[in-house]
Amino acid sequence: MTTLKHRPLIAFAIVSIAIMLLPQHVRELLYLHIEDFKHGEYWRFFSAHITHYSWIHCLSNIIGLLLLMGIFSDVKCKMHWLIVATMTGAAISIGLILFSTQLNWYMGFSGILTGLYAYASIKVLNENIMLAVIILIALAGYITAQLFEGELISSLLLANLKTSSHAHAYGFSAGIIYGLAEQYILSNNTAKNHS
Repeated sequence: MTTLKHRPLIAFAIVSIAIMLLPQHVRELLYLHIEDFKHGEYWRFFSAHITHYSWIHCLSNIIGLLLLMGIFSDVKCKMHWLIVATMTGAAISIGLILFSTQLNWYMGFSGILTGLYAYASIKVLNENIMLAVIILIALAGYITAQLFEGELISSLLLANLKTSSHAHAYGFSAGIIYGLAEQYILSNNTAKNHS
């Protein structure tokens, strides 16, 4: 069932909405403030990815999740959404902490969402190459445009919302790497079973 397959994504949406109900000063304790993380506030490593700046920010990410579930609802292979989301979130946080020192803080699910789209595209590459290539090219183009604009770029839809181009790039890379690694392991296991 699609609902069961996407339960981890639905849980992310519910948790994100619940966190948005908290006061702003409490939500700020969950953002990835690089200096605070370096001074022992390690929960920020993961909590930043389920925290949003505003309702518009939160709802735009939830819409992205719903589109992901709709576009990839008929995928026959089992997708490990929670594992991919967790590993992508870790890759984004590590990347931001190590390489994006000019970024003082980060929050939002869009980096992980970018990784999930990239991962899902790799997973369906053999089944639906057109869909996979279109999504991968669109994501790569979007991220490239962001990176050329600098670390922070205004969203085209939400003029007051800033998104981290590096978080999207790290998420995209992590999703592709995880998808390719999984495909490689599956093809090796299939080859061993046939020999």
